[in-house]
Amino acid sequence: MILIDQRDNTDPYINAAIEEYLARYFPAAADDLLLLYINRPCVVVGKNQSIYKEVNHAYLLGGGTVVRRISGGGTVYHDQGNLCFAILTDFDESKVNNYRYFNQPILDALRKAGINAEFNKRNDIIWNDKKISGNAQFTDRKRILSHGTILVNADLDRLRAALSPNPFTIESKAVASVRSSVMNLTQGSERFATAAALRSYLEQELPITDRVSLSDTQWEEIKGVAESKFRSFDWLWGRNPLTLIKADDMTVEIENGIVRSSSDPSLIGRPYIIG
Repeated sequence: MILIDQRDNTDPYINAAIEEYLARYFPAAADDLLLLYINRPCVVVGKNQSIYKEVNHAYLLGGGTVVRRISGGGTVYHDQGNLCFAILTDFDESKVNNYRYFNQPILDALRKAGINAEFNKRNDIIWNDKKISGNAQFTDRKRILSHGTILVNADLDRLRAALSPNPFTIESKAVASVRSSVMNLTQGSERFATAAALRSYLEQELPITDRVSLSDTQWEEIKGVAESKFRSFDWLWGRNPLTLIKADDMTVEIENGIVRSSSDPSLIGRPYIIG
């Protein structure tokens, strides 16, 4: 593996852009690429999900950050107690949805540290029958990006509040998340007190053959992608599939971030952003 230095960046939009840049534009490498990073608090939704349905509206109205990634899968919560990892490899049909190929080295490293984790049928990593890591993939048939998270000492109360169902009806045919019981590594082990400690450990235990720093030019391109795509209305809200919200005497039907019909005619044709 070649470890990519992402300069300890914690901006989730920048880290999403780094992943896309490595997947689509980074030059061919002699080995798989590896990212290990920590985001500041945010909710990350899959590319085909409805933010309106997946994320608690009170969280959004309270100033919570939401990010849409380029891979599918369900919604997850990130904060400084959550270690994110991404592994990228040249496209090979046998690696598509082959999470064991990507995650076995991480599982082996956790087990070496006394954390007897295992895979479940949904390709999550579980420990003591609870989820500690969820995963998703993206491919453009040139490269495969497989990425996930590891809960170390995340704020689980904040996680549950951000992802808790809203107290009103929301209907959508968008991809829905599968709810799971989760736990932090610190709830069963004293080996890692922080996500940063786990990152340092993995940097020593994973089969890293080289470390590469992105150039200033590459960083400017990545920042441009973060602004033009990941922070944009079109990507974040415009990709929301058709969603119907029914609350009290109000109904709102939203498609691609725009109100298509509503019990309040003044909303029709307007962007519908929460927060």
